[in-house]
Amino acid sequence: MTIATLLAAATLCSSDAIAILLNSPASSSRNRYALALETVRREAEAGKPLQQFVIGITTDDTALAKRYIEASGAQITALAEQSDNPLAWYLLSVEKNDVKLLRKAAAGGNVQALNALGTLVAQEAVVNRKTLSEAEIEKLFAESYGYFRQAALKRDPNALINLGTCYLRGLGCRADMSIAVECFRSAARMGHPEGMDCLSACYELGQGVKKNPTLSLYWRMKARSLRGDESATRWLKEGE
Repeated sequence: MTIATLLAAATLCSSDAIAILLNSPASSSRNRYALALETVRREAEAGKPLQQFVIGITTDDTALAKRYIEASGAQITALAEQSDNPLAWYLLSVEKNDVKLLRKAAAGGNVQALNALGTLVAQEAVVNRKTLSEAEIEKLFAESYGYFRQAALKRDPNALINLGTCYLRGLGCRADMSIAVECFRSAARMGHPEGMDCLSACYELGQGVKKNPTLSLYWRMKARSLRGDESATRWLKEGE
């Protein structure tokens, strides 16, 4: 690890690092995800139960997952049951694959749970499209939209992308290209690569904004750079 990386890691607070790990690696830059992983791993090794449980449910190392979940499971369960902590309910829902616990976490305002629940409900509408009535499908999409909106109001970039997609396609709400663009732009400005891709596509196709090949290319290259594309990083630097 370089000195620059060490300094950057030191500035990443524990709560931010945990939030990054609980989202997919595609939700942030490669470097930021790596810093988050290093931060949480270090704290887990120091014996912090929350960090141990997070590593336990996100690692591909089954032996490590078992060890950390066994070490921290009782504390996380107590945090959920005694304090009704939304994050604890969400962690338990992931570990147990339990939708009831996921709903508890969402009811408490946990953004990861709100996004997950919104996605599950939307998937239900899509998968069962042939057997559900139009009214039932609309109801499911409206419920999904509601979850995404709650999380987006907390300025969660993943939720902003989900909400933008709802407005783009008119899922659970009236289609509004301009609102979709603002959602994608907000996520992009927060450093979310997928938000940058969505904003790039809007500029390319003229959805909610005037066509602008220059801005479309800029945001596409910005997203690639955050994902570790060195040629895109060089292109951005040359354009400064």
